[in-house]
Amino acid sequence: MLDYSLKEKKLKLHSEIKHKGSSLIIAFFIMIILILLGTALMKVLSTSSESTAQEVIGTRAYLAANSALQLELQKLFPLNDPNNLNGQCNSAPPAYDFSNIDGLSHCSAQTSCESYATHPITGQIFYRLTSIGKCASSALNVDSKALVVSSRKIQVEAKTM
Repeated sequence: MLDYSLKEKKLKLHSEIKHKGSSLIIAFFIMIILILLGTALMKVLSTSSESTAQEVIGTRAYLAANSALQLELQKLFPLNDPNNLNGQCNSAPPAYDFSNIDGLSHCSAQTSCESYATHPITGQIFYRLTSIGKCASSALNVDSKALVVSSRKIQVEAKTM
């Protein structure tokens, strides 16, 4: 009877030693899965943050282009000016820098204007105005490397009355 219980204890002890190693492997496997899951979650959050920043900068570029276009339209068709019934395109429109305006910092815009047609009967002049707005996440320097830049282009056609 003693031999049997001694053999039984040895088998039980041997079985426990085998199982201790497998729990260590399972723990490592769970840790690796959690690390991979955490890494994937961080990547998703980072991508979401970058796309939100790009969207904001793109909206600011659109607003800069729109503002410059409105300024050029105001020059082309000034209000309450009876002497300027037929607007003139500015041959060298200025580049607009909106850096001093809240919400448009690090933004600029370039406009162009062309007179592309005149109505043969009424004499109305048709204009095509284009504006390109550019905004960046920081100052627009040539040597900047970690810089997100967005550009938007707006085109409007107008005619004299």
